[in-house]
Amino acid sequence: MTMIITTAIIQTKEIKLGNLTTAKAITFLDIETTHLDPSKSAILSISIITDWEDGKQDVWTTNIKPKDIELQFASDEALKICMYDEDKWADAPSFKEVAPEIAKRLMWGPLVAHNIQFDVGHIKAVFKRYGYRAAERNERVEPDNKLYKIGYPQIDTCALAYLFLPTERQNLDTLREYFGIKGDRAHSADTDTEDCRHVFYKILEFIDPS
Repeated sequence: MTMIITTAIIQTKEIKLGNLTTAKAITFLDIETTHLDPSKSAILSISIITDWEDGKQDVWTTNIKPKDIELQFASDEALKICMYDEDKWADAPSFKEVAPEIAKRLMWGPLVAHNIQFDVGHIKAVFKRYGYRAAERNERVEPDNKLYKIGYPQIDTCALAYLFLPTERQNLDTLREYFGIKGDRAHSADTDTEDCRHVFYKILEFIDPS
């Protein structure tokens, strides 16, 4: 049985997306992985926040238990940064169990993440490893058909910060400091997703303070 660590529906203020006002939703994403190389990496945790056009917010977070063979290829540094602990992950679902849920949630774009190429690259690699393929335009993503779609457009808050903020660096810790966000739980998928969302809207306010 799939065990979801956190699932919540909470009410938020109406989304004001500027030129994104036609979007039904905007999705924020972060993953923690066992390696920087997608060909060697497994996803240890994932968090997805969806802001819907009606003002509701859907928050979904789970740890994912890696296979033993995936841990053989893991980077010790990556495991340390992600605070991986075998006991804490003992009851986590496998990627196979949560893959349909991930596919369902990631189809809603725009999709926003910090250094989004990293997240999307790893997700595509792991989907492929588990027998999934990207859906064609006329194909629907269903729970049992092993298809996925990645929301479009894909927006990188790192690139936005480079273009519009006066910070010398654009990593998430720097942006936390710039916007006064506490960084005591950095490299936790849920917190990084929440902070990426916060940074995104703050950058929009910076671009257009009205």
